[in-house]
Formats: sequence, C-alpha cells, structure tokens
Amino acid sequence: MSRHLVIATSVVLVCLLAVAGSATLVGARGAKAAGTLRPNATNPIKRENLRRGSSSWSLDQTGGPRRIAGYASEVSLLPGQRVHFHVSTSPAARYRIVLYRLGWYRGAGARIVACVPGCYKDRRGKPRRDPRPARGSGLVQARWPVTDTFRFPRTAVSGYFLAKLQLTRGRARGRVTYIPFILRARPSRRSTILMQAAVNTWQAFNSWGGKSLFPATSTRNKPASRVSFNRPYKTTGPVPLQWDIGLIRFLEREGYDVSYTTDVDTDRVPGELTRHRLVISAGQDEFWSKRTRDAFEAARNKGTNLAFIGAAIGEWQIRYGNSRRTIVKYPDAASDPVADRARKTVRFADLIPPRPQCQLLGVGYRGGLRGDKDPPRSYAVNSAALGDGWFQGTGFTETSQLPDSVGYVWDSVQTGCAVPTPTVLFHYEGLGRNGNPTRADAVRYTAPSGARIFSSGSLYFIFGLDNYYGHRDVPPDPRLRQFMRNALADLTLKH
Repeated sequence: MSRHLVIATSVVLVCLLAVAGSATLVGARGAKAAGTLRPNATNPIKRENLRRGSSSWSLDQTGGPRRIAGYASEVSLLPGQRVHFHVSTSPAARYRIVLYRLGWYRGAGARIVACVPGCYKDRRGKPRRDPRPARGSGLVQARWPVTDTFRFPRTAVSGYFLAKLQLTRGRARGRVTYIPFILRARPSRRSTILMQAAVNTWQAFNSWGGKSLFPATSTRNKPASRVSFNRPYKTTGPVPLQWDIGLIRFLEREGYDVSYTTDVDTDRVPGELTRHRLVISAGQDEFWSKRTRDAFEAARNKGTNLAFIGAAIGEWQIRYGNSRRTIVKYPDAASDPVADRARKTVRFADLIPPRPQCQLLGVGYRGGLRGDKDPPRSYAVNSAALGDGWFQGTGFTETSQLPDSVGYVWDSVQTGCAVPTPTVLFHYEGLGRNGNPTRADAVRYTAPSGARIFSSGSLYFIFGLDNYYGHRDVPPDPRLRQFMRNALADLTLKH
C-alpha cells in the first residue's frame, strides 16, 4: 500500500463563529468559497461537494505510541447530536482537533468542517493511563475522561468523518493521529444509496493496548475474545478506512444520492436497509452479527438491491456487549460459552445450520490472500457476459483485463449455494500464494424478489475506480468506471 500522502504542517483556515461549546465551525467566506450551486445540484451530496475542499488531511499517522492518542464515544451519530472525544498527550502538550468530512471536493478529498477548541486555538492535554488487557478475555478499555465535544448542525450532510488530533507546540509539533467516525442521515431522509462502513472490522484489527482478534497482532500471540471501541486506534500506520476511500470519492464525484451508516447501526436498526433502493457494503466488511446478516437477507428478500464492493464480507459471526461498545468473538466454537450453535462466534459457513457467505453474496472467501512478493493478478472480462447491459459503452472486449485487480483478499463462486446461478462478469484463475489453484469472481444474481445482488469479489476492485490511496502505479480504468456507472444505474432502480 502506497504511503504517498503527506501530513500538512499547517492549515490555513477561514473560521466563523460558532456552534455549541468552544468549537469553531468552519464556513464559507462568501459564495466563492462555498461554491456556487449549479442547477443540477439536486441532492445533498452534489451540493456538499461544490464546497471548498482541503488537502490538509491524510491517512498517515505520526503520533507514535504515546505522543497523542484519542477515541470517540460514538462510532456514528446523527445531525444535531454531539460527538465526544477522549484525548491523551504524553507528555502533557497542547493540541487541536480538526474535523474533516471525506468526499470528492474537486479532488481535494475532504472538507474542513470544524476546529476544536478553535481554528487558531489549542488546548493543553494531559497524559492518561494506558490500560492493561483484562485477564481471560484480553479486553482493553481506556476509560479516559471526555476532553472535547462538538455538536453537528442539524443540516450537516451524512458522511465519513476524520477527527485529526494534532500537537500544536513544542518539539513534537505537527504530530497527528486520527479518529474515524460516521455521520448518519436523519431518519426523514431516504437516500437512494446507503453505504455501510465496516467499523467492526476496523476494531477487530485494532491492536492498540496489545490485543486484537488476531494472534499475530496480540501480545504472546493470544488474541482477545473481546475488543472495545473505548480505546484509540493504533497510532502507527493508516487508519482502518483505507479500503473505503476510493469508493467514497467515486460515489461523491459522480454525485450519487448516498448516505452512510455502520454495521453496528445495521445491528441496532435492521429495518434501515429497506428504506433505500441500494445498500452497499464496502471494503473488508468481515465481522457481522446475526442481526446484521438477517437484515441483509431480509432486505434482499423484500426487493432491496445489494452491492458488496470488497471481499471476505460477512465471513465471521460476532456478538456485541456493553451496549454495542464491545465486540465478542471467541477463537473457536468450543471456547464460546453460548450454547445456541446458531449464535456461536465462528465463520458463518461453520454455524449449525451453516450460513455460507455465497448464499447471500453469490461468492465466498476460500483463502484468497496476496503475499508480499506475489506477482499481480488481473481480472479478465468474461466474454460470455459482454452482451450484458452493464458492459454497454465500456470499451471492454473479449481479451480485456483489469490490471492488478485481484487482491489483497478475494472471493470466488462456490458450488452448492442456494442462490440463483450468478452471472460471472469478471474472472481470475491461477495460483495462490501457497502454489495451489485459486479463483476470483465478480458476479451478479437476481433474487426471487427481483433484487439484484452484485459482488466485486476483490478488495483491489475499487482501485480501478479511484486509486487515491493505494495502487498508484496502476491508474483508474475509465472502462471500469463506465461499467460501474451502468451497474449503479441498474441497481438504483426498483425491479
């Protein structure tokens, strides 16, 4: 993954007075700064992306393990609600929080929404105690006090947000770390597309405090059986939404009527999925609760179209604790104390009765994983599908390929799944990293309800649409962009 993004050393901001608390809301200085609304700016996303963007954001973090760290009390919230931050600086140091909404913004990729406590102000931080993993479960919870808050205006547009925590003085001036979170749309707004962020996966891979759900990133190679949202994300490397960036940029560049949610919120309000024509699961949306899986199946069965633009989606079943602030996942069925075999925290395919991914997605994960030294793997167009309307005007031919589009993980069509036979749109067949045969497939099938389900089958698929973060040596493919426009035109219709 390319680390081409650079942390800006300063941010030139235009600030207006304010909102609740001591935060400063960043606004436009006249119509020129905000962008003049065009006649075709017919939905909130189009209007939002006409505003002035900023390139001062980044996904790379320089805070180090102790310089500056923080987390939010919320994985998502609504317009009009307040987000609560918990910040620690070690040693004590002054800092500022800059809030960004991610999008297109004429290529800048984000817009500065607010500064806390202000665009030209800072606050003195204190070192907070680092917790130890709990015995047995490995649970790590920071339990730091709330240090900063910001209330979103009731008119705020749904989106992915980054809170950039930046040291402002001293030798460590400019060091940063990030807190990602989602602003959902108000219930009264029924956008055409709903995109789900994989915050469960973000937390599952998070090794802050020495524990994650994986042995390789846990102390003594012993994974936790419980991980908490009440802790920072690790302060080295990119924040976890790296697989979402390209899709956000593509959707907002094209001006689709989209709003955003999380897999935690799908568990909380399963019926939300049926309020939209198309629901998109983005990136490596790997860890779902039973209620989330049930919600996607119910939406499909009621005619809601689904798109899975990523891979290994809905592979593992998890449960929640502590009002959905804790993810519960045991290493295997035997160690899980829950007696109900349908609620065990194992792969959905290993439940009793089994619920393999392919019964929903049309494809499933079977170990497709790219090694560091592997050669590129490329999707080929399935020539038998070229007459499909999704290929119209793309320029794809029988010999066309999508360069380096299969990775970092990928899925394939599985035999024996109780779904209508999928149409294979793109296909790869070759050797995996262990030398064994491997396949990858991008497919579509139509459910008995009339709902259409599309699965890209690969995490790298998104780079053909936008490669702002990653795959810089392979430019976006205009043929795939047109394919995706055709696909979304179809998927946003009610069949």
